[in-house]
Amino acid sequence: MSYIINPLHSQISQLLNKEITLFTLKGKGAVNNAYYIETSDSRKYIVKQERDIKEFEPQNDLFTEAKIIEYLHDKDLGVSIPKVIFKSDSPQMYCYEYIEGEMLINVWPNLSEEEKISICESLGIFHARIGKVIDKTEALALGMKIDESVGLHLEVEKEYLMLLADPEVPEEYKSLAKHTKEIFDTTLDDVIFQCVHNDAHHENILIKENRISGIIDFGNTEYGEVAREFSRYIRDFPDHFEYIISLYEKVSDNMLSRKRVISNAFLSGFAEIVEDYKKGDSNREKAEIMIKKYRELLQF
Repeated sequence: MSYIINPLHSQISQLLNKEITLFTLKGKGAVNNAYYIETSDSRKYIVKQERDIKEFEPQNDLFTEAKIIEYLHDKDLGVSIPKVIFKSDSPQMYCYEYIEGEMLINVWPNLSEEEKISICESLGIFHARIGKVIDKTEALALGMKIDESVGLHLEVEKEYLMLLADPEVPEEYKSLAKHTKEIFDTTLDDVIFQCVHNDAHHENILIKENRISGIIDFGNTEYGEVAREFSRYIRDFPDHFEYIISLYEKVSDNMLSRKRVISNAFLSGFAEIVEDYKKGDSNREKAEIMIKKYRELLQF
């Protein structure tokens, strides 16, 4: 394959001390670009490079993210973490060994029930162990954000208030949201803090041969409330998230308030449900299914 060798390509080749045979933009995120690279010795890598213009500021810059991954790589987390190969200041970027696998979002529908449960249990173990290997002191040493707030994130609360005032949002949705907020506000004493990945959704979990082959993207990792760790799982896997939480509790010895975890999940995903509702057709059906599911989970 022929392509123009640009300065970044040359710099990465020097840092790897290898001839690059394939250099391609794998993904352009809101904060970073990700490049997929193959070398003459048949090795594969991902390079994350900070964009000049970012759409928002992540919890961790790339250097901090790389430090976190380096620290976690040789720890027994029950799943694989990328191995960092190099870090660079100018431009800010780091390289890690490519992990083979498909995103969980793509393979989930084709997994057997047994395979889904096994993956969920592996995730529960991962979230418990990451909390054990990085305490608050180590989180500070690694440069992680420390967030010991117990309320909703400011953006989530702002969206919540805006949606309650939106005449296009069905009253039954608003009623459920108000009820959920009341539940959330009564569980402020049920907070557990630890190191959290904070972005372990089904696009950052890689699957190979129907098992987790790796977990990537530690850009939002922080020391914060663990309930937030499970919000996306409840939204993405509403019929299976309990397997994740149960194994988390077993391995961590922490008992979670289901009311807090579920209410946080609904409130943080409320805007997404409303967006689906407004789109209509199959998206509205999806929103209705989620509202029904949350009513069941919250017994409302």
